[in-house]
Amino acid sequence: MGETARNWPGRAFALLAGIALMAPAAVAHDAHGIAAPTPDGGLPWQVLQGTQAVEWHDSQSGRSHLRPEYSPQVRAYDQKQVKVSGYMMPADENAPNQSRFILFEFQPDCIFHMSMGPTGFIEVRVDQPVPVTDGPLVVEGRLQLVNAEKGGIFYRIEHGRVTAL
Repeated sequence: MGETARNWPGRAFALLAGIALMAPAAVAHDAHGIAAPTPDGGLPWQVLQGTQAVEWHDSQSGRSHLRPEYSPQVRAYDQKQVKVSGYMMPADENAPNQSRFILFEFQPDCIFHMSMGPTGFIEVRVDQPVPVTDGPLVVEGRLQLVNAEKGGIFYRIEHGRVTAL
């Protein structure tokens, strides 16, 4: 595997973090297409969008960053089993099956046209790799609130599983 292919997942996640910094925290989504339906008993994306993305400036690096300010409703889901539906953006563009991907409420058509900010996606790691799909899927797992000052990722599910494609 060439150097470019080997580093792609890290660059994609870094690009997402950069996009999250540029995007407004709350954007109306009706122009972004059809949202993945909330599964029965599932976590609605509207709850996750209740997090405020607070911009702060790092005087040492000279860069601006976003840090999450979670609402009490969002905090109630921290470390809890959740079920959420969305659209996959693979971390490894060359692999037919993925064990790590980004889950979006809306199907991303292009990495340069995503404006939902860091409340509109979840980093997902599954134990059993799943086929790449452009249709909605349902992921179950323990939701982690990523309470970091930098990085651009507010939500993560590790040891998840895809229950429907």
